[in-house]
Amino acid sequence: MLLEFKRVFKSYQIGKNKIPVLQDLDLFVNEGEFVSIMGTSGSGKSTLLHILGGLDTPDEGTYRFNARDMLSLSDEERSWIRGHWLGFVFQTFNLLSELDVVGNVSLPFTYRKTKPEKIASHVEHAIDRVGLLHRKGHRPFELSGGEMQRVAIARALAVNPKMILADEPTGNLDSRNSEHILDLFRELHQTGTSIILVSHDEKVAAVSERILQMEDGCLQ
Repeated sequence: MLLEFKRVFKSYQIGKNKIPVLQDLDLFVNEGEFVSIMGTSGSGKSTLLHILGGLDTPDEGTYRFNARDMLSLSDEERSWIRGHWLGFVFQTFNLLSELDVVGNVSLPFTYRKTKPEKIASHVEHAIDRVGLLHRKGHRPFELSGGEMQRVAIARALAVNPKMILADEPTGNLDSRNSEHILDLFRELHQTGTSIILVSHDEKVAAVSERILQMEDGCLQ
């Protein structure tokens, strides 16, 4: 079992009101599994993804990832896990405009003690996997939306993560580019990469092998 998420609760305080977001939520993901989580806006999908990625913590519950108790770790230890075991892909790409493709894909290595030649090898391989070696010297404004998302996926792949967390990865793309990105996720899954993909779109979610529905902070 790669990921175990048991009886998790999360709420936010807004003024005098406590707003429940996740309620008694369980999630189990095996190594190499591809899971999609569907739900409407406000159903708690992004909050769940932030907790899975160690960017937030629940009010109650347990979370184990790769046999580590994530909730007992320090901020520094969770940062290490994010940098070594997890890859993130966002709807908005989150690329730095002043860097070219190589520079953006190299970002996860900023705080890692990795030899430059090894970084270069990892980065080159990741860019090759998403089919963008011919664009590696280009900056984001010179790329299409689909190419920018492929750069974001290459950045997530560069550290050879145990799991990729993707939050609405096709949300800003047209149908043609969306299909290319989904094909890429299919290929990554076939090579053994574990993926959790969040989407409100049934066609996007259908690329996975298991689909869960989030409603009122619970997974159905």
